[in-house]
Amino acid sequence: MGSERRQLELVPAPVQQCSIRIDKEDIKFSAGHFTLFADGARERLHGHNFKVSAVIATRVTSHGMAFDYNIIKRAMRSLCAELDEYVLIPERAEALDISHAGRSVVIRYGEDEFRLPADDVRLLPIRNTTVEELAIYLLGRLVDMEAWSARWGVSEIALEVSSGPGQAAQCRWKSIGA
Repeated sequence: MGSERRQLELVPAPVQQCSIRIDKEDIKFSAGHFTLFADGARERLHGHNFKVSAVIATRVTSHGMAFDYNIIKRAMRSLCAELDEYVLIPERAEALDISHAGRSVVIRYGEDEFRLPADDVRLLPIRNTTVEELAIYLLGRLVDMEAWSARWGVSEIALEVSSGPGQAAQCRWKSIGA
């Protein structure tokens, strides 16, 4: 019996995969925006309370934990803080003409002109201020913040941005080799 037990102890535990959901009430931002539609129409300038959550697929380590969740929560809160209480303008929207005049950002869309204090605007490298584009943008920023796959064995991240109950977009990042 003693030799059998020693042999079993030498066999490594199988690698276990797990999905961790980070969906805290305070991981959110409030921002103004307008959506540009394919038919040339534009929404009125308005705002949302956007909520951000993530599901991270990773391995469970030998001590029974995937990683320190506080690291990802701090990163997500930091990204939200960068957008909180700003008017979000998509720099890559071909239909927008964006310029600076003194301390203002001037945005032209057809006959419409917005002149906003530069300190109140976040120009984002996106094509439209939709939940889809915000999810892609935030996921890219999150992935760039950490060496996910090497450090924690993360194989996939699904990041979701919601502009209200029942309306959200989710984008995924997969590790090379996952």
